[in-house]
Amino acid sequence: MSLEEPCVKVRKEHGEEVRLALKSANLLRTDLRIQRDDDFIYLPLTDEHLEGVELNAEIELCHRAFEILGRRSIEELSGFKPSYDVVGDIAVLSSEVPETVASAILKLHRNIRVVAKRASQVEGVFRRRRIEIIAGEQRTETVHKENGCRYKLDLERVYFNPRLATERARVASMAERGEVIIDMFAGVGTFSILIARRVPETRVIAIDINPDAIRYLRENIRLNRVTNVTVIEGDVREVCEEFTDTADRIIMNLPMRAHEYIREAIRMLKPGGGTIHFYTVESESGESLMAKAKRKFMMRDASVISARKVKDYAPYKYIVCIDAKVLK
Repeated sequence: MSLEEPCVKVRKEHGEEVRLALKSANLLRTDLRIQRDDDFIYLPLTDEHLEGVELNAEIELCHRAFEILGRRSIEELSGFKPSYDVVGDIAVLSSEVPETVASAILKLHRNIRVVAKRASQVEGVFRRRRIEIIAGEQRTETVHKENGCRYKLDLERVYFNPRLATERARVASMAERGEVIIDMFAGVGTFSILIARRVPETRVIAIDINPDAIRYLRENIRLNRVTNVTVIEGDVREVCEEFTDTADRIIMNLPMRAHEYIREAIRMLKPGGGTIHFYTVESESGESLMAKAKRKFMMRDASVISARKVKDYAPYKYIVCIDAKVLK
């Protein structure tokens, strides 16, 4: 692996003295291999500005591809280990970090073109958050690859959590041929499209209230070439009547508010009932996570298949999923 970086070009007979001068001024990149040809040495730089550095030799500033000496970690390059998610070619940090961290991420991961940070919490009924670009290209739109599918999305316009990839695959593996599946809060289609691709004999109804999510959902259906997803834009409380007695399986992936839509979910199940995947956020204090989640689920005639911790949500808080068979 190599990096195109600024460097000093100097004749071989002056190479060592220039190298020592650059190193003393903290301008020499020590993680890249110095290049040589018949007459010149090429010394990689941390900065192209050499004002104040005494170089008693004729030099030329240029750019050259340098081989990386081993694979250094971001912690080595920046002094600490930041936490970040990768969505497509965008690295998303959860907090403010020095510019050296953003630079280190871009240099170590050639597939990352944008480094950004979350500038707000998820807000409003459309579940949006503000994103601030720290380094790289000035954009928040990307294409994310997950479980063999591709999802185009804009991190400022839609909600997306890359850490749920395993959970989405787990739920998709439970879908059966011939089922009608309703994804009540579909977003850009990460549950719906994966299920539709893996089990093309299903019919998937994907609902979301965010018009931007719906726009990307439609585009992602085309991108992944699935034909068994029906897209519905609107508030599930208002559109549920259209799908009364319809679903064999329902996905309720709205962890902070899914419990507010239990009545609508039951209404959309087939007369004999079906399976519900219910997500909630619970704290670890006091009563157990699973007990709290089951109590919030509060469905009569429900048999819990499993209750499991999916991922961390915040300090001492977790997303929990309940899989349940519900009679109707």
